[in-house]
Amino acid sequence: MTRNLKYLSFVFFIWIVFSGCKKENFEIFEEPKTLLNVAYGSDAAQKADIFLPANRSQADTRVVLIIHGGGWMAGDKKDMESYIPKLQSQLKDYAVVNMNYRLASISPIRYMLPTQSDDIRSLMNYVQSNADEFGVKPEFVVLGYSAGGHLAMLYAYRYDTDKRVKAVVNIAGPCNLDDSAYHSNPIFSFGMNYITNPDNLPDGMTQAVFGSPVTWISTKSQPTISFYGSSDDLIPVSQHTKLEQSLNNVEVYNEKHIYDTGHDVSFKFADDIIQKTKAFLSKHVR
Repeated sequence: MTRNLKYLSFVFFIWIVFSGCKKENFEIFEEPKTLLNVAYGSDAAQKADIFLPANRSQADTRVVLIIHGGGWMAGDKKDMESYIPKLQSQLKDYAVVNMNYRLASISPIRYMLPTQSDDIRSLMNYVQSNADEFGVKPEFVVLGYSAGGHLAMLYAYRYDTDKRVKAVVNIAGPCNLDDSAYHSNPIFSFGMNYITNPDNLPDGMTQAVFGSPVTWISTKSQPTISFYGSSDDLIPVSQHTKLEQSLNNVEVYNEKHIYDTGHDVSFKFADDIIQKTKAFLSKHVR
């Protein structure tokens, strides 16, 4: 009798353990779905286009979030529309979200930060709160071009406190706004006054240092793949050298790919960029 009780207790214990480990069953959405100009905030600029793939589920359909360029004060999500069918073709297991965000301005003053980092967070919150309906896993790959590349890196390295960003795809984005190559550029120097309200700066830190993604790189930073033009007048060689060194110093995986072109690298080499991004994500996003 005692032996039987011990056996039954053991069987019951095993049942409890394995029933607790059972995977949650997520609904599979067989049909693709497109949602255009979805409001993720109350401002007119807070809109996004959402592209949900066929056969998606919350179990494993992550999100590529596209951030357009334009010097933080201009640009629109339509500038990156050519990327959407290419991403859909190559990254069939990902949803794609193409966002607009509130632009910085001089009159009235609207600083880049935290306005634009707040918008990225708000959009991620929106996707996460609708993950059941969308059929996606609220984990993100941030992909940005030019100023959007800068914001992708900065958000990942500095503002991703919820650890929802799993990888960064940086296309011709500046990583070090304190680069001496920018000090003699009057337009760039002027814009550096509108990174954030000076009252928000830590003691002894300049606007340019505060707004630089490399300032915030740590051992917990996300794997990063970068693409640059060799003759880019806006992004000197010192930028991708600094990024590579900073990530290597803390042993964060990174790749960089240089093309024989200028700042138009994003569009001239889009197919190759996406192919390399696909290979990178397959290894570094699980």
